Order: sequence, then C-alpha cells, then structure tokens
Amino acid sequence: MARRVYSIIIAIALGLGFYLFTIRDTHLKAYLITISAIIFTLFSMGIHGLLAHSLKPKVKGDIIIYPLLMGVLWAVLFFLFVFVFLPILCPDFLLQL
Repeated sequence: MARRVYSIIIAIALGLGFYLFTIRDTHLKAYLITISAIIFTLFSMGIHGLLAHSLKPKVKGDIIIYPLLMGVLWAVLFFLFVFVFLPILCPDFLLQL
C-alpha cells in the first residue's frame, strides 16, 4: 500500500512539473522557482519513500550505509534540479528573481 502511495506522489509531481513547464511563460520567475521547489520536494519524497519501502526491513537494518546512500541520492536529485531543470524552466534564474 505504501509503495502505491509513493508511486502516486511521483506521478502527481511529474504531472505538476509538466503542467508548470507548459505555463512557464505566463508567470514570474519567483513563482516558477517556488512552485518547482515544491514539486521537487514531492518528487524526492516519492523517490525516497518508494526506495525505502522496496527494501525488506531485515536488509535495511543490516545496511549501515543506507542513510548515506539516501543522502547521496537526494544530493544527486537536488543537483539535477538546480543545474538541469531550473535553467530549462527559468533561464538566468540565478541572476534575476
């Protein structure tokens, strides 16, 4: 059940991201950055929840590096968001808000 919920969260985040991408010309950059950050939070929450609930509790408890792997995954997602998605959504987003 939990995996289904996290899959739905990922689908909602992807749908909202596509919708935001289609209406990006009608909104201010500050609004686009704020809403895309919320969408990123939903997407990363869905990915982490899906991965966490895909592992068996016995295996997850034996993996000492599990928190580090989740942190690295979040960092990769964050860098993709900042350096790939945001420049596509808002060119020069660091220069002008």
